[in-house]
Amino acid sequence: MEKLKKIHLISNAHLDPAWLWRWNEGLAEAISTFRVAADFLEQYDGYIFNHNEALLYMWVEEHEPKLFERIKKLVAEGKWIILGGWYLQPDVVMTSGESIISQIELGREYFTEKFGKAPTTAANLDSFGHSRGLVQILTKMGYTSYVIGRPESVSGHVNWEGYDGSLLHTYKIVGGYNSGKGKATNKIKLVEEQCAEQEVAACFWGIGNHGGGASREDLEKIDELMKKSGVKIFHSDATSFLNEIDTKDLPVISNSLVPCMVGCITSMVRVKQGNRRLENKIATTEKIWSYAAIAGGDEYPKEQLDEAKRALAFCQFHDILPGSGIKKVEVDSLNTLGYGEEIVDRLFTKAFLKLCSGQKKAKDGELPIMVFNPHPYEVEGEFEVGFMLANQNWAEDEKTLAFIFDEQGCPLPVQNEKPDCTFNLDWIEKISFRGKLKPSSITRFDCRFKTVKIDTLPATDDFGDAITVKNGKMEVSISRKTGLIDSYKIDGKTLVAGACALEVYRDNEDPWGMTVSSFTERLGQFTLMSDEEANEFIGYPEQSLPNVRVIENGAVRVKVQAIFKYGRSVATVIYTIPKAGSYVDINITMLSLEVNRMIRMSLGESIKGSVVGETAFGKEELFRDGTEFVYHKWCGIEGDAGKLYVLNSGTYGGAYIDDSLKISLLRTPVYSAHPIHQRPIAPRDRAHEHIDMGQRSFDFRLCTSENASIDAQIYNEQPQLLSFFPSGDGTRVDSVVKIDNGAVQLSSMRKIGDGYKLTLFNPTDLEQSVTLSVSGYENKKLTLSPFELKFINF
Repeated sequence: MEKLKKIHLISNAHLDPAWLWRWNEGLAEAISTFRVAADFLEQYDGYIFNHNEALLYMWVEEHEPKLFERIKKLVAEGKWIILGGWYLQPDVVMTSGESIISQIELGREYFTEKFGKAPTTAANLDSFGHSRGLVQILTKMGYTSYVIGRPESVSGHVNWEGYDGSLLHTYKIVGGYNSGKGKATNKIKLVEEQCAEQEVAACFWGIGNHGGGASREDLEKIDELMKKSGVKIFHSDATSFLNEIDTKDLPVISNSLVPCMVGCITSMVRVKQGNRRLENKIATTEKIWSYAAIAGGDEYPKEQLDEAKRALAFCQFHDILPGSGIKKVEVDSLNTLGYGEEIVDRLFTKAFLKLCSGQKKAKDGELPIMVFNPHPYEVEGEFEVGFMLANQNWAEDEKTLAFIFDEQGCPLPVQNEKPDCTFNLDWIEKISFRGKLKPSSITRFDCRFKTVKIDTLPATDDFGDAITVKNGKMEVSISRKTGLIDSYKIDGKTLVAGACALEVYRDNEDPWGMTVSSFTERLGQFTLMSDEEANEFIGYPEQSLPNVRVIENGAVRVKVQAIFKYGRSVATVIYTIPKAGSYVDINITMLSLEVNRMIRMSLGESIKGSVVGETAFGKEELFRDGTEFVYHKWCGIEGDAGKLYVLNSGTYGGAYIDDSLKISLLRTPVYSAHPIHQRPIAPRDRAHEHIDMGQRSFDFRLCTSENASIDAQIYNEQPQLLSFFPSGDGTRVDSVVKIDNGAVQLSSMRKIGDGYKLTLFNPTDLEQSVTLSVSGYENKKLTLSPFELKFINF
């Protein structure tokens, strides 16, 4: 006897705002789809339409206000259901936890204001996998259930467990989110077959991908089926369906819902890097404005920050950030991310200068350097800043050296380096120095200058066959024969050897990686150019300098450059090794000209242990079988012999192959080439535009750490420096926010209404006690359980 008694019909119209089309076509289709849905709701009794994505409603409100008023009426009547309630359906494996919160807040604020609705069922029907950190975020933001369409490894109803132990009823829809025109009843019959052993089922239907939704033909066929079916079939919504499910005995899943579309973790690196850059800048700008507003009563620029957040949110759409759109979409998204950056750069600078209030005037011959630390604890490290000398020095045999002092007048390690521009003139300067920064405030340093004869300066490259830098903690050696990191030692223990080889793997035209879970066929690796080739490549074949050469060397750090080649491609690698730190920074500038290839950076031979990485408000063990994995600001290896991490500024993919950690840099598939059955992925009768051909740049930090999440946050939300001469007026602002436990993150701080909202996060698997001090909320003692996310309003 069949158990199925009810089928909830959930009519929707999945509409990608941009994918195989630009945003303006998505806008036009949204208006058309919403108009058709409104017409049918007004004509057919009992029909219910479901749609999420605040962005599409915003488009309709702006361009067809009369249609928008009809929709508002239909929502009030319960015929049109707000599903999910987010800004749009973003990628949710690479998007940061803070950005996911922002996606929800932007959508919730809009739907609450315009419709008085705050949905409790979240929905990402087409996203390529789901980070486990979503569970805690959703439950703490009032959601009771979550509807997904991928990956295939999930089936039906489950209780999804978050890092903090919270549970979220999660449902994987049957047969996808859409149906072809006139084929809705076929979809219903498929659900009947696959859910025959369940009492209650749901069928998501409607023409999708490019919008459309219901058709008159489908509605009439459904009406006939309802009359003759032995199962109760009725128009409904996701929340009504999920409320009928008893969740207490559902299977529990305690991991991120991956892998899925593994190529998307790497495709379109510039979009991914732009996404991270804007995420970081928004976080830093919200903090500095919160500090400035608390300290000086300045008006917080919420609407401008929200505009930047909307730019970021749009580019996190699940066919933009994953790199599966057409080239025009890539270009548009880079422009949009740049628009968001322009907003926050201007806002940040305004708040920065406000926080310089009360700083004393500079003395004659002094140049002040102001440094903003966004973090609630002291930060010590190497910093660099550029500035102009008061006068140009045209003497070819002279160089002006900078000397830097802290606020107590103590001299600090400093060195002159090549500025960002290339003026061969003693005028534009860049220095690096080592110093300490006070929490959540401006720290001042002062430069003084001395002119010396160039022939009195020490040689930059005075190393032998191996370029080795040692201090009391670390020893790093760069081989002149291979250009690789021969060894990286901490406290005498070798954590890695033969690191930073650039390896090439076979790939295909598909930017999604739909038909694979890994890229493991290694074709070769970049090899070090000869000295002659390197000098010719940089444009000076008459030079006799070694390829692997020291380009900066002083009291603060050493920089080593090496140039590699593979086929038609070239990579320039610069290692930056601090004289007093325990890390190595790696910059790779690659001229990529190989089609249908994956290029990775290998860590070579390293310590053994668990392969781990950061996710949205969490930490996860990663695949060890070659399967492509995803992480956020860091990944690494934790073993008995030590801990080794790679921090990044916008790289998300990697794999563990042949006992070695590989960081995926770029792929060169064809734009939006979609596998279809056994057909060729792309026509082979012409040249195609391939993703990530040309110059691309990557930055990493190789390090050991007691708390990689804190170090990775500081590496991404870096202290900001500016040479600025203060007026001497005003009142100096001390540290606005302080936390006495360096293991706890201040993930975000922003103004909400008449108060402020802090988000604290414990990125460790241990309970953490912390004392938080902020104006109006001083010396509050808090306890955070492992991986707990805590919202504090004051």
